[in-house]
Amino acid sequence: MMKTLVVFLSLTILSFGGAHAATMSFKNNCPYTVWPGTLTSDQKPQLSTTGFELASQASFSLDTPVPWNGRFWARTGCSTDASGKFVCATADCASGQVTCNGAGAIPPATLAEFNIPAGGGQDFYDVSLVDGFNLPMSVTPQPQGGTGDCKTATCPANVNAVCPSELQKKGSDGSVVACLSACAQFGDPKYCCTPPQETKEKCPPTNYSQIFHDKCPDAYSYAYDDNQGLFTCSGGPNYLMTFCPS
Repeated sequence: MMKTLVVFLSLTILSFGGAHAATMSFKNNCPYTVWPGTLTSDQKPQLSTTGFELASQASFSLDTPVPWNGRFWARTGCSTDASGKFVCATADCASGQVTCNGAGAIPPATLAEFNIPAGGGQDFYDVSLVDGFNLPMSVTPQPQGGTGDCKTATCPANVNAVCPSELQKKGSDGSVVACLSACAQFGDPKYCCTPPQETKEKCPPTNYSQIFHDKCPDAYSYAYDDNQGLFTCSGGPNYLMTFCPS
């Protein structure tokens, strides 16, 4: 199930007609290369990069316009096949290229989501497992300029290690490479929070969402996990996104 809250990012310094920009920095602490993808929501123009390669221990930064709504994720196990098509084992955007070109991640995928308002108002951000899990991730506001709670949203654990067999996505070697959400796997309203169970009162946590929550209590485990998974920071902070945070 796709959520409406979303991420934001930044690339080289972009010029958005002189508008204020927010900087998103990326650090890959995983012992393998990842290929981050970016998606701007609400039919707005995409960022100047919609996907890039990030080697282990490498860093990268992007600027986004403000206001901005969008999301970010990391693809894993990517390569170019015999036909020249770029494909990934997890969180592929199915563009056939390193850039996603306005396409989102195919679940399961750990997402970082942002809603950044104009005028230095209150940012909303989260790490979401609503679309499943493929790798650990965190989002940390950079304190200069940021006020309020400004806490780190994080899923530092390897959820794949505790993923129930019925939710496991396996790679070509038989290892578990990602963990599906119960919504994506079963499509049942009680997992997806869709009609007739579309409200928070009608859609409580389930045994499956509790697995995600137990491993990553500071991330969204299902659609109505706002009290635990949603974070705020005001005053126009920048953000650091880390893959495989320690």
